Amino acid sequence: MRPIQLLPGATIFQTGDPSLAVYVIEDGEVSIRVGDGVEVARLQAGELFGESGVLEARPRAATAIALTPLSLLVTDAAQFIGAFGLNNEGAMALLKLLCRRLRTTTARAAKLDPPAPRLPSPLRLLPNHPRLVEEFAMAPIDIRHLPFQVGNRYGGEATPVDSTHSYCIPARAEANLSAPHFEILRRDRRLGVRDLFSRLGTIVNGTPLSRGSADNFIPLLPGENEVIAGRRDSPFRFNLLVTAA
Repeated sequence: MRPIQLLPGATIFQTGDPSLAVYVIEDGEVSIRVGDGVEVARLQAGELFGESGVLEARPRAATAIALTPLSLLVTDAAQFIGAFGLNNEGAMALLKLLCRRLRTTTARAAKLDPPAPRLPSPLRLLPNHPRLVEEFAMAPIDIRHLPFQVGNRYGGEATPVDSTHSYCIPARAEANLSAPHFEILRRDRRLGVRDLFSRLGTIVNGTPLSRGSADNFIPLLPGENEVIAGRRDSPFRFNLLVTAA
């Protein structure tokens, strides 16, 4: 087995992919989805997945997505079959039958229990610099709970965490990003951004906020808003999309 580390939102495999490996969760949580994104299982540490496709030698029938920072142990298909002595034809036939039954049951459950419609979020936080995407694997975040904080996660692994109320970037010693750095909130029925007494301040639509700001709050405009953590040349640049006030 070889260890791998994945960030939240990473696709481990998707429907139609060749079944090349089996996975054991060391730490974290995985969502198994079929059809149009119907979640049929949520797996945690100690659980194994991906074995059905390997045993049947068929393409993946589901999609597996990391819900949290994820540590996996991966075994390729040949090693998995060899390690458990699954070369006996009778045993393999029985296992394949059980896998087919599980596949059928899962498909029926997905049709009977479709997902609830998800309302669009009025706020989306998007990366606006290549480093955020390439180095920190940042994906767009739907903000559904306010206040929402953005900041630095000093030390630890490269794992943005808790996208319900905050987004923490493992920027370590980067001076531009403090922990926490800025906050998105509602004040007097207005959506806006305030600096959380960061080291180098925050810039919202060209206007700086800092410890010395007279009013440490800048209202957001409908549509795109630029938010920069730190100096104007900082790589920690975001687009904050407001679709409703």
